[in-house]
Amino acid sequence: MRLDLPAVTAELTTAAPADSGLTALAAAVRAQADRQAIADLGVLYARAVDDHDVDSVVAMYTDDGVFERRGAAATGREAIRAAYVASFDTYRTMLHTPHPGVVRLQGDGTASGWSHGHAELATSSTLVLASFRYEDDYRCEGGRWRFARRSITFMYAVPADQLATSFGSVERVRWPRTAPEAADYPETSPTWESYRG
Repeated sequence: MRLDLPAVTAELTTAAPADSGLTALAAAVRAQADRQAIADLGVLYARAVDDHDVDSVVAMYTDDGVFERRGAAATGREAIRAAYVASFDTYRTMLHTPHPGVVRLQGDGTASGWSHGHAELATSSTLVLASFRYEDDYRCEGGRWRFARRSITFMYAVPADQLATSFGSVERVRWPRTAPEAADYPETSPTWESYRG
C-alpha cells in the first residue's frame, strides 16, 4: 500500500492511544517494537548492499517479494538476486546513507512506509551522487519483518562533477553513458505547483 498525499499529510500528527489501559499499553509497546524492527531492516539493508552481501539482501525479501527501480520490477528471489548482482557489478564501491522514514502498521502482520537517503556510487571511472526515496511494503513472516515490495525513485543521480550544474534542472537523472532523464520527484508531486494558487 503506497502512501498517497492525504496519508503523508496525516502523518504530520501522531495520535495518542485511545485509553491508558494495559491492553492499549501492550499494543503500543508491540507497535513500537515492530516499527523498530522495520527501521533496523532498512539500516541492515544499506549495510548489506554496501558490502555487496547479495545473500543477506535477498534474504530480506519475502519469497514473492518485488524490487522495483524506477518502474522496472524484479519479482521473486532469483530475479531480485540478478538485479542486485547487476548493480554490484556496475558500482565497485557504494555508500548508502538511509534517513529515518515513516511506517504504518496494518495490524495483520503487514505494514507500509517510505524513507529516503543519499548514496555515493563509484564505477571504475565516475563517482555518482544520488538522493532517493523508498516506498515499501513489509510482511512479518516467522517473527521476522521482510520487504514484500521495495520501490526506489530518485530526486537526482548524477556524476559528482555535474551536480552543481544539473541540480536546478528537471533532468537530474544522469547515469553514466545514458541520456539525461527527468527526476522522479518532487516536480511530479500534486503539491509542487499548488501553493501558487
